[in-house]
Amino acid sequence: MSTKLEYVQQLEQQIATAQEQLGNLKAEKEEALLAAQHEEIENLEKYLDEAHINLKGISDAAEDAWHELKESVENLMNTITERLKSLTGGSDDS
Repeated sequence: MSTKLEYVQQLEQQIATAQEQLGNLKAEKEEALLAAQHEEIENLEKYLDEAHINLKGISDAAEDAWHELKESVENLMNTITERLKSLTGGSDDS
């Protein structure tokens, strides 16, 4: 067998191995992204539950006391909005 042919076969094997490794990395990346998105969705559900509780607190609060809860709720809603934008690929321009 010629040196050239051996080299070509060796190179083909190296390319195939590299492609397989790249495919594995892509699959791992997609799994990691899905896991991160799932975790973020769970966090958002907790934030929304907290927002509902705070909303009830504002509704039930005395007229002068609800202002104390307002800033907390607004910060929470900003966090929820930003995280939703991040998950959906949205931007501040939308």
